[in-house]
Amino acid sequence: MKLVVSEINQYWVHFQAGRTESNIIYPRVIIKCYHDEDFVVQANFYPDNKTLPENYHDVNSKLVYLRYHLHMYPHIIDILRNEKPIYFSYSDKSKLGYIRTGKEPVGEGDNDADF
Repeated sequence: MKLVVSEINQYWVHFQAGRTESNIIYPRVIIKCYHDEDFVVQANFYPDNKTLPENYHDVNSKLVYLRYHLHMYPHIIDILRNEKPIYFSYSDKSKLGYIRTGKEPVGEGDNDADF
């Protein structure tokens, strides 16, 4: 089982408009996440009433695509804006991926730490 893990220390957000073909589902929001200059994970956010495409790891580019429903966008962007360190992990076997914080002490408030 291959596990892909990386820290995220930069990101950019893209809001897409248009492209409304009924047989194709396009993400409405894309967050591209980087570790330094390496593009490591793309979080795609799809309409809540649509079935999500499967998460995907492109082994050639080493890029992971995580798929979320649009209602998850505020939670993911909040973590990226307000926490550090941030990591992502992805399992090729289960196709399960996540974006997470580092270990933080209880009650730390605005002071970030990773143990």
